[in-house]
Amino acid sequence: MVLAADHRARGVVVVEHYRRWLDALLEAMPHCQAVMASPRPLDDLAAADPAKPAYLSVNRTGLAGSAFELDDRLIATPARAKAEGRAGVKHMCRIDLSDPASAGALELLGRVLEEAAALGLDAMVEPLAWSSSAVDRSVEAILLAAVVAHDMGAPLLKVPVPEVAPGGPRVEAVARVTQAVSVPVLFLGGPYQADRPALLSAVADAMAGGAAGMAIGRSVYQDPDPGLVAALVADLVHGRASLEEVTARARP
Repeated sequence: MVLAADHRARGVVVVEHYRRWLDALLEAMPHCQAVMASPRPLDDLAAADPAKPAYLSVNRTGLAGSAFELDDRLIATPARAKAEGRAGVKHMCRIDLSDPASAGALELLGRVLEEAAALGLDAMVEPLAWSSSAVDRSVEAILLAAVVAHDMGAPLLKVPVPEVAPGGPRVEAVARVTQAVSVPVLFLGGPYQADRPALLSAVADAMAGGAAGMAIGRSVYQDPDPGLVAALVADLVHGRASLEEVTARARP
């Protein structure tokens, strides 16, 4: 389980007060095996637990809702991650088949993968199919983006949970993604899900479909009880409890 905290640097400011945001993240951190963030929050989170593997989010120029949203250039480098003692880098690559700029995004991904490998760093790649100014969460779109990043050499993927019916159909959709590649696949939490049982159902389906784990942020740090939600998700990821058990604990 990876705690994701790089949203604000992309202009997704859902928690304005920095100290409260950091406190929510710190409450969740003990239940996570790694943390991923943009430079400033990663400094603070890593200082709180220097032994926890940390991933530096390196390309954040594509601000949410901007005219240049798909122009995700580097704001940090693998060399910086190495110098700061990070376990790896996180790189988001959005692929819009109607936008020629996606070719440059893929070229940048290839360069970051090469640099990270040369430095002995892990690379968490978030390949997203982009359509009509939004993430395409269909299983076919997720498959395309995952396969492209995988075949370019990504050693670890982070993708959305397919937008299909819960239960069997969603488990099958996740399995199509995980079986299309040979590397671990983390599934992301997406926007804040106030319905805890619905969030936990998605986590359970992802794990049943072969996910290596979850990379989750907003549904944890926006929740009134970040530590509880992180613990519930972690119990599902590590097989310590059933969906029924964690759902019972999730209800107010």
